[in-house]
Amino acid sequence: MTSTHCIECTKTLHGATLDSDIAAKGSVDHEADRRGGDSLVNHTDHEEGLIHGLLRPQAYPHPADHIVLHETHGAWVVLAGPYAYKLKKPVDFGFFDFSTPERRADDAEAEVRLNRRLAPTTYLAVVDVVDRDGAIHMGGPGEVLERAVKMRRLPPEGMLSALLERDEATPTLVRRIARRIATFHAGAATGPGIDEHGTRATIEANWRQNFDQVAPFVDESIPAWELDTIRRYVDRTLADESGRFDLRVVQGRIRDGHGDLHARSICLDGRALVIFDCIEFSDRYRCADVAAEVAFLAMDLDHNARPDLGWAFVDEYVRRSGDNELLDLLDFYKCYRGFVRGKVLSFRLRENDLDENERHNIAAEARAYFDLAAVYAGGMPRPTLLVMTGLPASGKSTLAQETAQRLGMIYCSTDIVRKQRAGLAPAARAGARFGTGLYEKHHTRATYTALRRFAARWLQRGVSVVLDGTFADPRQRRLAHQLAQRAGARFMVAQTVCDEATTRARILRREGDPARVSDATWEIYQQLRLAYVPPDDLTAEELFVDATGGGGSDALIRRLLVTRPDGAE
Repeated sequence: MTSTHCIECTKTLHGATLDSDIAAKGSVDHEADRRGGDSLVNHTDHEEGLIHGLLRPQAYPHPADHIVLHETHGAWVVLAGPYAYKLKKPVDFGFFDFSTPERRADDAEAEVRLNRRLAPTTYLAVVDVVDRDGAIHMGGPGEVLERAVKMRRLPPEGMLSALLERDEATPTLVRRIARRIATFHAGAATGPGIDEHGTRATIEANWRQNFDQVAPFVDESIPAWELDTIRRYVDRTLADESGRFDLRVVQGRIRDGHGDLHARSICLDGRALVIFDCIEFSDRYRCADVAAEVAFLAMDLDHNARPDLGWAFVDEYVRRSGDNELLDLLDFYKCYRGFVRGKVLSFRLRENDLDENERHNIAAEARAYFDLAAVYAGGMPRPTLLVMTGLPASGKSTLAQETAQRLGMIYCSTDIVRKQRAGLAPAARAGARFGTGLYEKHHTRATYTALRRFAARWLQRGVSVVLDGTFADPRQRRLAHQLAQRAGARFMVAQTVCDEATTRARILRREGDPARVSDATWEIYQQLRLAYVPPDDLTAEELFVDATGGGGSDALIRRLLVTRPDGAE
């Protein structure tokens, strides 16, 4: 793998293999080695002996049961008891050079020093790996062989990425993160040696490099029209906002920051907030406009279909920092971050050991980030209100959630709102039959009213929304349409359909899933089918029919995005 491609790196402070990406201003980004593992291949006898020696509990001055090794392109990370030890590999990828013991030692010292700015109790020390009496030991007397970064392991369940997956991340938490980052930026270094990383010339060079590197993946992970949309947006912004970029430098907004601020670099450890794993090996990838750093986490929250949390984070950062001008560049830097993530994932498509399924999944994930970058570049009219309609188990919610993730839209479901109003958890069983209990007509009307109020709040902010519900009653669809008109939003309805045999199999299969949200049974489905009124009253522009029963996300995305430079569909 060359320096113009990506590093694969495993984030292992907490003992799990995590996806990551460097906030790279150019050719480099990195991501998790999902395979991880403890195999040692293509290493010298010295290296193998060193690492195997650290897989013994006796090598540590503390209890170290269940030792785990993660190997990445740039490092070995040994998890031993309550600690993680990272050893740099003797490699040179151009953007970092660990080829000599002195360079590896210097980088280890830099990693601890820079990460202590935000995680002082996580990065503990740089310790010697020694040969003592013919055995490898971590610390203590002996012949020094290498130096290792010693870190306190963090709980995997506390990672912001894990909290998002469990729907446990809250506005209160992201506002707390914003306050921490604003305070950090206020005290971070700026001036000569840092400012040049935020100049218009540097930003333009980074984008040119991005476009050149993505060119081989056109129509593999990024459509040509999407790349053209982003390129025209970047050129226009760099031309129109040239003075704004210069002013950001003068105002001291270019800071020696974290460089890799996303959900997998943030952990809630009990009540302590830990922001860790900043970029230590390159000033170029760590120093940037604070707007670019804020945009990274905001983009990541959008990608998780939680732009509501993204805006809570941005709003609190602006309030605490007083940097109102940041908002004028937020979409530009979000576009940059999404594009770089798509680019780095695309690089993986050139790896020779991928099977067809892996290749498909990587391309789909890369495409999702490019889609998001295109939205920031104006590729989708904003705000947009998308109403999902269809019978239970027709693939409606799956399609709605995937669309929200790929386009950074807020997702809201009648199933969840209905239960929230009743004080129930989403997966709680309401135990009601068709038209009774929580599903009586007045409860249903109140649920759809709450859904529209939620949508109105975000459409007024220019944020696009996906509403997921049966929407069997044409009146509810008309009310949603009227809401979009009042908000000046584009309106579209997507209907999912599915044959009954597949639907029945899906309903029976998910009845045994304790995490399911829908209460629909086969009996309820049959009754809903009789009551459902298809959206035949809508125009072709407003209606998209997905006849695949849960698939069709690419086709729906193409309808939502402006798919040609001239705006034609």
